[in-house]
Amino acid sequence: MIRPFERTASRVVLKTPIFDLREDDADHPLTGERRTYYVLQAPTYVNVAAITQDGRLILVRQWRHGTRDVGLEFPAGLAEPGEAPEEAAARELREETGYVPERLTLLGKVQPNPAHQDNVSYTVLAEGCVLKEEGRQLDAGEDIEVVLVDPRELGKLIRSGEVRSAMVVCGVFWWLEQRAAINWEKPV
Repeated sequence: MIRPFERTASRVVLKTPIFDLREDDADHPLTGERRTYYVLQAPTYVNVAAITQDGRLILVRQWRHGTRDVGLEFPAGLAEPGEAPEEAAARELREETGYVPERLTLLGKVQPNPAHQDNVSYTVLAEGCVLKEEGRQLDAGEDIEVVLVDPRELGKLIRSGEVRSAMVVCGVFWWLEQRAAINWEKPV
């Protein structure tokens, strides 16, 4: 049986506006060997699978500095401390796209990278989305193009690499499962 590694020391070695880098010393439960591990302490993420009233999927195209390219993704962002995933999803959707949903449903939760991060990511379904007059409220560092697509095009966009964010592909999984498009009972 796998046992926890005993953490003997922990310290934040770098603080940024987006995440903190923590350094942990921990003892291996079988060998007793002490090693140093690094953890990104990151906020909760939310991804929004958003559907307009006429059935189109709302995506956003934006610059991603980490990969130094433009990505096509679900509207997404960081939850504020204490903010419920559904509230964060509605806020991010409105801020990035100007759309407001009629209904919100929590689809799923994953750990983006449990080897090195301590956060979770939620996917929220936003249905019946309507564009509001007051428009978007982009952050100072954002430049976002709203892209409306037929949901049947999503597979092609993923296979072609136009949609390539792991968190978006995971969100597509949650959305397809919710729509019963994935049949777990059928043998593979």
